[in-house]
Amino acid sequence: MVLGVSQSVFEVVLIRSVSQASGEHRSLMHLWWSAPGQGDRLVQVYIDGFLVEVTQDTIQRELWLIYDRHTGHRIELLAVPANDPDMIWRNYEEELQSWSPPVNGGLRVGVIRDEGLPIDTRLAVNLDNVNIDEGAMWPSSEHRGGFGALFGLGEFGRDAATGLGLGREELGMGLLGVDGTAWRWRREDAAVGNHTLVIEAIGQAGQELADSLTVSGIEIDGLPSSASTLSIDQDFTLRWTN
Repeated sequence: MVLGVSQSVFEVVLIRSVSQASGEHRSLMHLWWSAPGQGDRLVQVYIDGFLVEVTQDTIQRELWLIYDRHTGHRIELLAVPANDPDMIWRNYEEELQSWSPPVNGGLRVGVIRDEGLPIDTRLAVNLDNVNIDEGAMWPSSEHRGGFGALFGLGEFGRDAATGLGLGREELGMGLLGVDGTAWRWRREDAAVGNHTLVIEAIGQAGQELADSLTVSGIEIDGLPSSASTLSIDQDFTLRWTN
């Protein structure tokens, strides 16, 4: 448990579609919550475990969200200390405990970038024997570690460093002294059931550059259906049916 991070402060969380002249808006949603114990904390909003928004003020209790309403999503809130800038936009997905038992609604992959492979290496994603995606191992936003790779990349006088230094990126995701970042891929619309995922490193001519990575037995859970009717009793008790 990260000190100061909490989900228990939220008493009620509601989200509703937004109506307009032509009917309900296809993607705009209004999020509201009650959290008397929130105190001096901001609120992070996660959709399917991905941090998408943070409130601007500790007294804020509502937000507008835009997402695809045609598929089910997990929306969760997390209160984080407002006085620590390093925590406000940090992803604390591991602290989300809203679903018991936990629900796995998507596919996520993190691959350490192998510095021994060519700079133009591409990673192909195969799901259940179907190629569904492909991307550069080192896109233009990522550097390669090692002496000679940093010239022109950093601050004046520091470009020739042998690495970016421990603690500046993801520890363990690159060469010692570099850290680096992992190549990441995710998909939230995989069908419910069991899947096999294969990652292949390929060259420009389509040749295999390294042994493929296979992960089998991935189970995707179905999300429960959303409430079909909502009502509030005279004593302000909220009721719903699925």
